[in-house]
Amino acid sequence: MEKQLAALRRKAVDLGLGPALKLVRDNVVPTARRNRNDDRHLALLMSFVLTETSNCIDVGAHRGDVLRTILRHAPHGTHVAYEPLPHMAATLRADFPTVDVRQAALSDTPGVLPFTYVRSRPAYSGLRDRVPDTEDVEQIEVTVEVLDDVLPVDYHPTLIKVDVEGAEYGVFRGATKLIANSRPHLVFEFGAGARDYGTSADDMYLLIDGDLGLRIFDLDGEGPYTLPKFRDTFETGRHFNFVAHP
Repeated sequence: MEKQLAALRRKAVDLGLGPALKLVRDNVVPTARRNRNDDRHLALLMSFVLTETSNCIDVGAHRGDVLRTILRHAPHGTHVAYEPLPHMAATLRADFPTVDVRQAALSDTPGVLPFTYVRSRPAYSGLRDRVPDTEDVEQIEVTVEVLDDVLPVDYHPTLIKVDVEGAEYGVFRGATKLIANSRPHLVFEFGAGARDYGTSADDMYLLIDGDLGLRIFDLDGEGPYTLPKFRDTFETGRHFNFVAHP
């Protein structure tokens, strides 16, 4: 196998694809490795913090990978999943009949907004168009809800996971009362996509650590993050998945 890979690499270089191979090696491969590592650590985290009756909110449920783990650890909890793409929301309802699946996006202001559905790479869909023109894109409209407005006051989540391609800050701004009252664990992505929403590392840190009083760690367990460290990590992209808790 190693000989075959080496031959393929030489062939790619002969075809002038050396820079593309370097891009994949330096960016795509480390990112995929980091995601796999973070996924394992997230599953371990949930095994510790969730009981059979814990309630969870999955924002950006996509195909339900995290939701499936939530249900394994908290089968008797009351869970809410948000997925704005109609066909994916329908699939989630069919696959997870005990979960309250809501076909909507979340932010700090309710309404109906344009939504970029990236047909060629659905995971990159979002309230901002962030992909190259070479991608297959369809513009749709989605309902946008605010968590503080739509959940019952007696609903107390143990964990809220948010992965919405850069729009995480708006989700948390719309859930400050819920978070203050329930003090859940927050699992969230925060990477380069946040720039498309005008969100800086300082904005996110001051909201979560300052306003909400939660400490931020990465999924390797490093932390609690200081503002300079969180800012540096955001700029370098060294980590993009985080957990915050009291």
